Amino acid sequence: MPVPEPLAGVLRAEPAPPEIIAPPQYSIAWIILAVLCLVVIIALIWGTLKITRAIEKRVAYRGRPTDAETLKAEFLRAVNDIADRHDAEQLGAREGHHELTGVMRRFVRRTTGHDVTSQDLATLLADPRTRPVGTLIADLYEPDFALSSDRDLRESVRRAREVIRSWS
Repeated sequence: MPVPEPLAGVLRAEPAPPEIIAPPQYSIAWIILAVLCLVVIIALIWGTLKITRAIEKRVAYRGRPTDAETLKAEFLRAVNDIADRHDAEQLGAREGHHELTGVMRRFVRRTTGHDVTSQDLATLLADPRTRPVGTLIADLYEPDFALSSDRDLRESVRRAREVIRSWS
């Protein structure tokens, strides 16, 4: 089939000279979007750390012992020290009972604020707050002041621990 004349010229025409086409330009919106994504990610990480640290701090303060519990622990250590020295035979039963009486009187003074180091036993037993300690000290007087006693210091230490633990 023959090609008509007007189309033949178009087909035989010279190709267009090569041009360098510039790459398409990216919009500034993509850079702004990337920066915003980074800011959101950093804000999420920072917020998560801030919230979790606040929660952990509250839990830590909630679990912290009160002043009364700290005092109880201090005097339980003192009572345990008496028992340990008695078990190591560095302290006799009479001296141990004497020290235990002093520890219990100091315990009442530190927890109530009343100086009971020189109060008589009747005064300790009369006050409902100090009655458990007064009862214990009354039982400690016999081995404390007697020349000989059959009271075991371990039993006295056990009772002193019970009084300290149950103190309110």
